[in-house]
Amino acid sequence: MNRPMKPINLAASMLLGLVILATLVGLFLLWPLGFGDLGSRANPTTSYDAAIARAEEIKTAESQKPLSELGGTIVFSHGRPTERVFVLLHGLTNSPEQFRTLGEQLYERGANVVIPRLAHHGLADRMNTDQANLRATDLISQAETGLDIAVGLGQRVTVVGLSVSGVAAAWIAQHRSEPEAVFLLAPFFAPKDVPDWLTPTVARAMSRIPNGFVWWDGTARENLAGSAQVYPRFATRQIGETLRLGLDVAANRDPLKVKSVHAVMTEADGAVNNDRTKRLMATWEQSSPETTFTTDIFPAAQAVPHDFIDPNQPDQKVGLVYPKLMDWLLAD
Repeated sequence: MNRPMKPINLAASMLLGLVILATLVGLFLLWPLGFGDLGSRANPTTSYDAAIARAEEIKTAESQKPLSELGGTIVFSHGRPTERVFVLLHGLTNSPEQFRTLGEQLYERGANVVIPRLAHHGLADRMNTDQANLRATDLISQAETGLDIAVGLGQRVTVVGLSVSGVAAAWIAQHRSEPEAVFLLAPFFAPKDVPDWLTPTVARAMSRIPNGFVWWDGTARENLAGSAQVYPRFATRQIGETLRLGLDVAANRDPLKVKSVHAVMTEADGAVNNDRTKRLMATWEQSSPETTFTTDIFPAAQAVPHDFIDPNQPDQKVGLVYPKLMDWLLAD
């Protein structure tokens, strides 16, 4: 015969259950993230012809994917090696098309330009769920793929990364010696207003909880204004993986392998924690005395948005931003 549980036993059982649940949640959120998969797979090309062949191989492989017309890797080449070569790394839910206009301007100034596609991006189905499969290793692969091609296209290579790809560009500065300079454009080392101490917890949570999708514009939803190739929503798992890469970058105290690092931020940025980038730059200045560091910040009054590259964004300020970027990028 079953006896009814006494209230004191019931309360104790509920308390024990809550303790167990809290312990499991704590372990889930506090268990360290792994970084063992974030090593380099460098495979630089050794000549101009090899670089062009590598780029064509990538484009051929992309032609078998369901990409949009604006989704694939872009290469602007003068048909010969040039003194300056630029690798332009596009941002989250966009495609190489984001950097086309800036890339054309650099090309017109005599440079060869590589704009590699980030995995799971550029798909014709803008409402795809495939983007949730992005991992930190994909961000590294995009950057290394562009750099491996660029090495064969000329003499002085500059790597430029925007937002999530700004984190990948920072990783390049730590692991690859081929670039002369690295530019971090509004790098996403932490979400806006998230303090340093909480960033690892946010990274663990977003990397481990079931993926969700967030609209860039909760009112417009799938009718997002702006560039036709941009996905109207992003996957939370992508954010977690970007933060994981950023934590790996921040934890690395080895001297940087590049000659210069230039961070460009905007005070009107509603997406990223600029203070975290500033602190990282300060840390690098101590650990990398042989590297030159420069920081430029667009003031809030200029209302320069987080994505200050895509000329089709409704709030774009490329008339203000591009001339400054061109001066900084082409400076000797």
